[in-house]
Amino acid sequence: MNEPGSEPSSPGGAVAPPVDAHLELLLRLVAVRREASMAICLTTPGGVVGGHLVGPQAWADRWEEVVSEAIGRQERSELLAQLPHTVQAALRQTTGDDGGLQPFVHLVDVTFMSVPGTPTTPVWRGRVSDICGWSLGAPS
Repeated sequence: MNEPGSEPSSPGGAVAPPVDAHLELLLRLVAVRREASMAICLTTPGGVVGGHLVGPQAWADRWEEVVSEAIGRQERSELLAQLPHTVQAALRQTTGDDGGLQPFVHLVDVTFMSVPGTPTTPVWRGRVSDICGWSLGAPS
């Protein structure tokens, strides 16, 4: 984890974004237990997003439920529903679990708070590098 103010260079000389050690720890905590989740609000360039932080496996499980409900249990829908699990399995085979930084954040039961009304969605995934700030808990 990077110290405040330190920005390591990549092999091409580009400066990597600083790592938020606290957020990285939260991402790792929810990744190790499939049933783990915590309420969180994230600030991104697109606005504020609130929901429950979950690990990639729990998010993939929820994706599968949502797709199956939306388009029914047809053969084509099964392939789409299982897509996140398939991708995660392929990545583990090709790259292994090297304990590196978490590249994505996964939320379920999401509310977009920076737009008129209260639009919601059951699943959301975004790049950790796009998160400007965050707070624990749901908005009141």
